[in-house]
Parts: sequence; C-alpha cells; structure tokens
Amino acid sequence: MTSMANSIRHHARLRPDAVALIEGDREISYSELDALVSGCAAQLTASGVQAGDRVAVILPNSVAWVVAYQGAMRIGAIPVPLNPLLADAEITTILADCEPAAVVSRGAHVYFGGQTPPCPVFDIEADDGGIVSTTGPVVECAPCAPTDTAVILYSSGSTGRPKGVELSHHNLFWNSQAFALDLLRLTPEDRGYGVLPMSHVFGHTCLFTTFLMTGASIVLSPRFDPVETFEAMSRHRITIFMGVPTMYWTLGKAELPEGIDLSSWRACVSGGQALPEEVHVRFEERFGVPISEGYGMTEASPSVCGVRIFDEERRAGSSGRPYWGVRVDIVDEAGNELPVGERGEIAVTSPGLAKGYYRRPDLTAEAFRDGRLHTGDVGLLDEDGFLYVVDRKKEMIISGGYNVYPREIEEMAHRMEGVLEVAAIGEPDERLGERIIAYVVPENGKLVDPEAMIAEWGANLARYKVPRAVRVLDALPRNATGKVDRMRLRDMNLDYG
Repeated sequence: MTSMANSIRHHARLRPDAVALIEGDREISYSELDALVSGCAAQLTASGVQAGDRVAVILPNSVAWVVAYQGAMRIGAIPVPLNPLLADAEITTILADCEPAAVVSRGAHVYFGGQTPPCPVFDIEADDGGIVSTTGPVVECAPCAPTDTAVILYSSGSTGRPKGVELSHHNLFWNSQAFALDLLRLTPEDRGYGVLPMSHVFGHTCLFTTFLMTGASIVLSPRFDPVETFEAMSRHRITIFMGVPTMYWTLGKAELPEGIDLSSWRACVSGGQALPEEVHVRFEERFGVPISEGYGMTEASPSVCGVRIFDEERRAGSSGRPYWGVRVDIVDEAGNELPVGERGEIAVTSPGLAKGYYRRPDLTAEAFRDGRLHTGDVGLLDEDGFLYVVDRKKEMIISGGYNVYPREIEEMAHRMEGVLEVAAIGEPDERLGERIIAYVVPENGKLVDPEAMIAEWGANLARYKVPRAVRVLDALPRNATGKVDRMRLRDMNLDYG
C-alpha cells in the first residue's frame, strides 16, 4: 500500500495547479505544496530523523502545520500533532511519552522545562523556520505497509494521563474513503473550512486527510469566529463546514454581515459531542443547509456512524447508521449483545479500529478485546440500525440507585428561554450517592431563573433525574479540543462547599 503521504504527490502530478490550501489571501497549489513538503522532508532527514521516528508538530491550523506533518510522513516518520492550546505541562508529558526525534513548533524550548532539548527543535518563527517554507527537489514517499503507524493522536488528558492512539495508513485510508464517498460525495471542486483543530481526530481525519486525498481544497483558520467564518465562506465559496455543537449554536444566532453569499454551502458535519436537537433544527431552518451528525472516536479513526445527507432520512437524536464495513453492537457488562431498543455499551468492529495505545499494552487489551472496540459509551439501536448515543458511560450519574444520563437533562435545558450552554454532573452525596448539579451559561444579556429551570425539569422528567441545584457561570470550562471539561466542573464543586 502507498503511504497516505502520497495524496499530495498524486494530485501534484495529475492536477498541479489545483488549489490545495488557502490561508488568508495566500493560495497554495498542489505542486507548490508538494515542493514545500519535499523541502521539509529533506531537512528532517538531514537532522537525523528516520522512518519510524516520531515528529511532534505543535502548531495551530496553518500551511506550516500541513508542511511539517506531511514532511514527516513523507520520509516514513510518524507525525504527532499536538494542540498548542494544551497546557505546557500537558505537552511536556506527551513529549516525554512519545520521545520525538524532532519538534516543529513556536518556541518549543518551553516544553522542556528550560533544559536542553533531547532532539532537534525547529522554531518556525526563528532562523530555522525554513523547515516549513523552503522548497526542494521532489522527495518520494517512503514505502510502508498498510498496518504501519501513520500518526499518533493524543487524548486531551482531561480524564488522566494522555493516551497516544496509533492509527495506521489503512485506518486513515478507509476512514477518508468512507467520509468522502459514503457521506459527503466529495469531488475535487469542493472546499472545506478548516477551523477544527487538525491535531484532533475530527479535524485531522474527516477534514484534513479526507480533503487532500480527494484533491479538494481546505481554507485554513487557526480559530473560530462567526463573522470571519461567514466572510471566508462567502469569499472562498466554501461548500462544506465541519464543526462542534457550540459552533453551530453560535452561527445559528450570529448576525450575517452585509453582502454575504452562502449559495455554495451544501453540507455540514457535526461531531465531538452530541448536537442538541434544538440547535440542529434552528440552524437548518435558518440556512437551509443539512447537518450530518455522526458518532465516532479517536480509537475508530474516528468514524463509526453518520447520517447520510443526500439519501437517508434523519431521525431526531440519532447518529445515523454504520459506515461500510462497520458493525455496531450494544452489549451488557459481560459483552453479550442486547436486544433492539435496549441500552448498553456501544461496541464497534471496523476497518478503522486503531492499532492500540502507544506504549500502553494494558489499556489496549482493555479497550480492544474480542475483536471489538469497547467504547465506554452508552447507546441503543433501533429496528433499522440507527444508533442513538445516550451518554458517556463514565459521565453517567448514579443518584439514589438510578442511572441518570446528563444528555437528557441538557437537551431539555436547551429548550428553555435564555440558556446558552448547560452541563449536568454528579457530586458526592451521603444519602443519594450522587446528587445532580446543572451548570448553566446564560445567553448574552439574559438572565436565567434557577428555580424556574428546576420546575421545568420537574414537570417533564422523573424526579430522580431533576437537578438539585443550578449554578450560573460566565462560561463552561473546556479542554483544548473544545469539549466541556467535566473534571474541572467537578473540581469547581469544592468551591461551593
């Protein structure tokens, strides 16, 4: 099998002048990108990086990120992309775990505690920034086997020590094919808006890897801003937007700048966490653009299920049906399959299943067993094979002996007046084991009435599911991938006594 690094080489040969990347007013063709990647590959080789070595890339979405990542992959090294928004201590821990042969970043010395780095460090804003800006003669892709590790993606570490997930070239190839063909029907004429962090599996595989494999274009953005998003989508004729639920909430409420033309926009994909039904409906009604909500995780590279946009009905609350080659089972604690409609743990069999966790055979054996990935998520299947994700198993609250899923509480809150965001967690309680606390962020300029919210929940939910308290925040804490950091919310409980 050819390395996934061959995507750029392939399109540089067939369509050299086609636009690969857009960053601000700068357009990079596939032939230009090929030359930049070759220049980077040559410099990494000259610095001693070899096939199988890890190369850490600690940059925001940018042409530099793509060049560094692809430069490493082209010589058979393994890129390890890290979100620069991670805390320095988190990055230091990950670098110690993966032991890179090189680091490409901005001021990466801070990650080594002021000590001399144990490997070459390329600071793209210093004299050695040429690693991402120097063109060179073509460097062909190093040969590889389908099962060779293509990339290591680390978890955010919000629930403990970060884990490096090893994805193979075959994993990435299969997932990109599924996303490009089965879900979006991509063509080289498509343009995607690259605002999702490409260090996270959603942005990395579903957007970055998929679009370059297809020969399409990516408009790069290092951060999300609704006005910038609308303007970029109009100016560059974006066809596909991918985002997390908070982005759809924001775009659905934001004011459109004058003169904006969104007629090229044809599809959206939501991932990262559950998209509230209220947000989903409001967005589609406003823009007339369908959102495909899916289900996946890094360990599945990530796609498991998706709602086909063009020829499949959307069922409220569903993450769609499995992609080609994927099987989803709902199992009990012993791993036995449960009947249709019954809740249990989601177990996945797929060509996208990761090789395992880097240097963690214990965790690999725990998660990948019996030929399936045991996800730790709770869900159910209907009679037509549509998956409904109830919640994360580890986020489930057990109150008074009853299982309570935060998503049910949160979905109802999104239908209440003045609520921007909400997260329900359990805090220790002597009598109940856990009592439910809801953290709420109001919309700008609006107030929420905690007692009225509790009354609304009480009128629509079983008593044991009703939060015992509502605490109002200016913003929910989030990790570097944009997900609500429930661990930090639990720590905040200590401040309330």
